[in-house]
Amino acid sequence: KQWYQRRVAITAGSTVTVDDLGVTGAVTALLRDAVKPTLMQTLEGSPVMVHAGPFANIAHGNSSIIQDRIALKLVSETGFVLTEAGFGADIGGEKFFDIKCRYSGLQPNAAVLVCT
Repeated sequence: KQWYQRRVAITAGSTVTVDDLGVTGAVTALLRDAVKPTLMQTLEGSPVMVHAGPFANIAHGNSSIIQDRIALKLVSETGFVLTEAGFGADIGGEKFFDIKCRYSGLQPNAAVLVCT
């Protein structure tokens, strides 16, 4: 709750935090389960973990570091984890390699570029 109350909600001339708006409790209740990835299944029966930010469905979206680490612990040594880095190499790919990989210390063994 203390972490959320310091989050900046608005920056228009002056900075307004979540606490300034008086919605810290509501934000905490709404997002308390957001840190947990969702386990789903493909049509073929393969497990899929979905965990990303609110804008993960656009070019700069990336799955979370938490989701990647949990998935890596769940697969065997012969298994693999596939993570998407958005559909824009100029934003999604750069964010993945330049920010997410450096911050997390995770290093991909391969990359797939889809060119259309």
